[in-house]
Amino acid sequence: MEHITLFTDILPEEQERMRVCFHAREDIFRNGETIMEYASSMNKIGLILYGRAVLYCCDKDGNEYMIDELKRDAVFGEPFLLPADSQHYYVNAVEETKVMFIDYEHVIKRCEQACHHHSQMVSNLLQMTASQSRQQMERIYVLSRTTTRKKILAYLNRLSGEDHNCKIRIPMSYTALAQYLSVDRSAMTRELKNLEEEGILKKEGRNIYLSREDSHFCKW
Repeated sequence: MEHITLFTDILPEEQERMRVCFHAREDIFRNGETIMEYASSMNKIGLILYGRAVLYCCDKDGNEYMIDELKRDAVFGEPFLLPADSQHYYVNAVEETKVMFIDYEHVIKRCEQACHHHSQMVSNLLQMTASQSRQQMERIYVLSRTTTRKKILAYLNRLSGEDHNCKIRIPMSYTALAQYLSVDRSAMTRELKNLEEEGILKKEGRNIYLSREDSHFCKW
């Protein structure tokens, strides 16, 4: 298995003891299946071992919003949300996804045996939540742009990274992307076409090639 941040600096044999200590269990979900529905009585943390899922919010009027895309190494669960009694949150798999569930109470309570892996896991969990908070701040920046065009460009700039890579693959369908950006699907499609006609980008399926100052497009 690829490296999981939650297990950083925890030896394999300690990981096995940790699974017992935290009452951990693993489940595999198919595309479209609900992984978790948040409730005030729910005290589980989910960790994605592989696959991809989406966190949705449904308000009291029945409107559904995409809150976050969850990939391998992401954590989720009721303890990471601010109270919002009028809204319903749930996580759906968008491809085959394996999840480890951990009892939150066993994470935060004092370990009677003072296990090293317990304190290390809490430290790792704090780092993971801090990282996800930064990602949410980046998304808030994208969503705060005032037009569909600006949202698209801000999102592509975020995907290109600090190195400003000019070859990008959209990690979701365009329907999901429109939902992620909180824009109309048709309006987004028109704006992508406009950007392509203006020579700012070239689109081939979910592959996006951004133009640079020399007006040449990057190639894979």
